[in-house]
Amino acid sequence: MKKFALLIVLLFLISLLFVGCRRGEKSPVEEAGERIEEKLKVSETEDLLLTEKEVKAFIKAYPVFKATMEKEGEKFKGADKNILRAMRSGRQAVKYVKRINKVLKPYGFDMESFMKTFIKVQASHAYMMMGGMDKLMEENIKRMKETLKDPNMPDEVKEEIRESIKEMEEQMESEEAEAYKKNAEILEKYKDDLKELFK
Repeated sequence: MKKFALLIVLLFLISLLFVGCRRGEKSPVEEAGERIEEKLKVSETEDLLLTEKEVKAFIKAYPVFKATMEKEGEKFKGADKNILRAMRSGRQAVKYVKRINKVLKPYGFDMESFMKTFIKVQASHAYMMMGGMDKLMEENIKRMKETLKDPNMPDEVKEEIRESIKEMEEQMESEEAEAYKKNAEILEKYKDDLKELFK
């Protein structure tokens, strides 16, 4: 599974490196770095939210994507020197991305949109599997507040604990946390399917 995940990330980064690297004045590496940063930026709440339609499509597309990645990855086995030449020229990587886009298209994805959905599903699934971070954070806040009652604790330490409590409470009320809660509600309906996908 680790090799598969590494292969996914590597291919995504390669695709961003070579897509349109001929058109700019900056070096391909600089442009790729900027594109990677922008493509993977999922900071706004609406970018974090999943739809039920998106989750259903992801569940159908993931096995096909995984099988394609494994099949394509076999072509690179034992060809370390050749793969480096292929990556330098970019031709093989571009073909690879095109083949992946082709298998994802019937499900409403290209590699970029699939990877964004994959990240959202993984993060939301982890949130869901942990039973929601709120419970854990509430327990930690409660314990921290109990420690504040210790009369022997120095004031500086108490102040640091109060700041930590405040940060945790803000995190619990953040838009990001709310997005993960909403996503977890959707994923809960498909938890058996997701469990099967990610085993």
